[in-house]
This record gives sequence, structure tokens and C-alpha cells, in this order.
Amino acid sequence: MAIARPHHTGNRRLLAAAAATATIAALTAGCTSGSKNDKNAAASPTVSPSATTAAASPSAPADPEAADKAEVQAAYTHYWDVLTAAYAKSDPDDPNLAKVSSGDALVQNQQELATFRKGGRIIAGRPQHSSTAVTFKADTKLKTAVITDCLDISQWKPVEKSSGKSVDLPNTRLLRYVNTVTAEKWPNGWMVLEDKQEGKAC
Repeated sequence: MAIARPHHTGNRRLLAAAAATATIAALTAGCTSGSKNDKNAAASPTVSPSATTAAASPSAPADPEAADKAEVQAAYTHYWDVLTAAYAKSDPDDPNLAKVSSGDALVQNQQELATFRKGGRIIAGRPQHSSTAVTFKADTKLKTAVITDCLDISQWKPVEKSSGKSVDLPNTRLLRYVNTVTAEKWPNGWMVLEDKQEGKAC
């Protein structure tokens, strides 16, 4: 069942040496003995520029796509919120589905929801996601993102709507699998166009 479903600143400080100490030392030189001057000179440590300036370690360059990825991730999370709510009542006519998906993804979910409704079943619980990665396709008319993650449906289970009894399912089915979603950025936000179970455990 292929149900699926976004710096660094460097502050340079300029250090200036105060000349007041040198001026006072020059004015008082004639009133003090040479030995005292020697002692004062010995007691005044010489501080090298290298000791006063901390070497700044280079920081990693910021990801130029970080903001776009965060936006896609938020849209992907919302997509799953809508799906989870629709499957919790097996409602293929949920108007929110068309607000987050279109094309194959929308048709696929509506068909599966209709099948669940016909069989008197819903999906209780919630899927979990991990290892989510977002990449962007190049040279596309609309900005296109590909979201890949590990989808865990072990706590998202079909049950009989009337009794709440769990539905028996094959033991061989994958409970954690790689899922890939393709989305486009439309004027009203990101829309999921394809939602594909890869058939690979994760």
C-alpha cells in the first residue's frame, strides 16, 4: 500500500592600543631612578598581537536551499496530516485531499479510500517518518522537490470501522519501507503529484 504523504556571521573587532601609559611613563622617567625604571620595564609584560587575537575557526557554508527545504518539509508534514485524517474515516471525498495533492497522488489516495470505505474499514493510529531527505530537480518549469524517507506503518493499522477490531494482514508485508514523494510548488503552495512505495525495507 503506497500511502504517503523543508550562517555564519563573522564579527571583526579592531583593537587599538592606548597611548596613555606610554605618555605617563615618559613624564615620570626623570623623577625615578634607573633601577626602578628597569623594574617597571621588567614587570610590564609585552603582549603580542597573536596572544590578543583569537583565531577564528572557519564555519561550514550555509545551505543555500535550507529555507526551501524547510518549506517543503512543512508541506510534506501537512500532507500526511491530511492523509491520516482522511484514512481515519475512510473519506475519499475529503476536500482537504485536493488542497495538498493532485494528479496521480490524489487519484491513488481517493481510490484506496473508496476501497476502505466499501469494505467498512478505516486506518487507526498514525504513521511515523524518519531519515527524511529533500532534493530539488533541475531544469523544471515549476520548482520540483523529491522527498524520500523511511515510512513506518506499524502503528497505522486497518481496523473494522464498526467494531474497531484489527484486520488480519499478511505477515510478509513491509512495515517500514522507503517512500518517495514528488511535489511541485504551485501559486497556492506545494502540491504532491506522486506518492510511491519503493518496495525496499528501511
